Amino acid sequence: MKTINPLFRLSLAIPATLAACLMAGCSTPQEYSFNDEFHQDLPAQPKYFVTDEGSDAFKITVHQGHTVTDQARVSNVKVAAATVAENEARKRGWKAWDVNYIRETDQGWMHLVVAEVTPKKAVEFSAPPVSPQ
Repeated sequence: MKTINPLFRLSLAIPATLAACLMAGCSTPQEYSFNDEFHQDLPAQPKYFVTDEGSDAFKITVHQGHTVTDQARVSNVKVAAATVAENEARKRGWKAWDVNYIRETDQGWMHLVVAEVTPKKAVEFSAPPVSPQ
């Protein structure tokens, strides 16, 4: 009985796996330049993308697009996240919203934040009923 060389099997599996990955496409959302989209000039050149979480939430992921080592790296990314949150919330017609930073990390030279944005429920006040005298 003839046995098949394991290296031959591997040489067949690698191209098949590569082809499957390429046919599946890229699942990474398209990133946008904060400076270009909002006509800003932040030194960290933040990049961002928005992930829709349904009608009552969305997530924003923002990271540095350029190496900046001072405190601007953190503040630029957070300014970008807050600005994008406001813009997206207004597009959805929300009057008020909460920005909750759910992840903040440094990945080498790059600072990254992920924020979840949800609409703030309007609180309506009513006067107590007037009793007849």
